[in-house]
Amino acid sequence: MDPANTSGDEIAVVATVLDGLRDEVQLEELCNRIGLWHGPGSTFPAGILMELAADAFLAVGSSRADRLQLDGLAERMLPEWPARGNVGHSKRRHCVQGAVLIAVGAEPEDTSWWSLDDLWQHALLAVVVFVRASAERRQLTIAAICDELRRPR
Repeated sequence: MDPANTSGDEIAVVATVLDGLRDEVQLEELCNRIGLWHGPGSTFPAGILMELAADAFLAVGSSRADRLQLDGLAERMLPEWPARGNVGHSKRRHCVQGAVLIAVGAEPEDTSWWSLDDLWQHALLAVVVFVRASAERRQLTIAAICDELRRPR
């Protein structure tokens, strides 16, 4: 955690994301709200968003016997926010796959090579991908998934 950010900030970020998704806030507006916590030279709130994306992945309920197809998932779940270019696709894929890795107890690869400090934005989009996938797969509303994610684990 960035020393400038507190556990209160982490709680507020999660609440802002889940409330925004629950209330069907446009993704651009949600990015603007979450971006208020991000400062230059800081990775915050990327870590907390990746953890939330991992929780949302677990909410999908996939298993070895009933796998979630990741190929094309982000494009299908985020039609209003297409990835731009090879770098954009790579970053989105990194965060989607990174959330899965975190969910199973592995650490994703380092992102310090990224020339633009936008990990938090891609992590936020990974949350959206898995919340929407969870709702679709389990035939629940986005609001129901957000309420479930809000409960302590």
